[in-house]
Amino acid sequence: MLGDLEEFFKAHQYTVAALGVLGTFSAVTISLIVALVSQRASRTRIKARAAMSIIMHDTIGPNYPTYVTVDITNLGIVSVEIPMSFFFWRLPFKPGFFLVTPMDYSNEDPWVPQKRYPIEIKPRTSQSFYLSGIDLFCQLAQEKFVGQTFLERLRSRFLGAMVRTSDGKMFDVRLDKSIRDELRKVRNELAKADKTNSS
Repeated sequence: MLGDLEEFFKAHQYTVAALGVLGTFSAVTISLIVALVSQRASRTRIKARAAMSIIMHDTIGPNYPTYVTVDITNLGIVSVEIPMSFFFWRLPFKPGFFLVTPMDYSNEDPWVPQKRYPIEIKPRTSQSFYLSGIDLFCQLAQEKFVGQTFLERLRSRFLGAMVRTSDGKMFDVRLDKSIRDELRKVRNELAKADKTNSS
């Protein structure tokens, strides 16, 4: 019996060696796949959406305060940290970014709750951030985004934004229609002012 087994292994020694190599290769491949899946699952994954937000309260009156806010949702399985300098406006074909210091960093507005940065967002949860009041946004749009020439105004239609997490990852921000509408108002006001000055 033992002799037959020895004869079998002698006759199939290359097959046995090939199976050993295949087994080792399979083990290494599976280990790499598991490590890759684990790394992908634990990476930072968020989505962000900027919009105009109105605070409505009986004590305020007819002129409700309006703010530019951004909602950030953690889509990953690990917590995400948001630093104070996390939000950037950007224009196509213009180098650099416009960094926004969020107004909820300070305690200047009675309707805006103050935050202590960095902010931790746990997995599958969201946080809202107040970036600026509507007046400051319109002033910034007029001075930096819309511009004076036709090409600058055309470029402002493609205004974008990005969010940066504490680990240095950058993510695109979806701009709500309310932001686009406000930019259009600024463009129209500047166009009217140009027509008035030229006439």
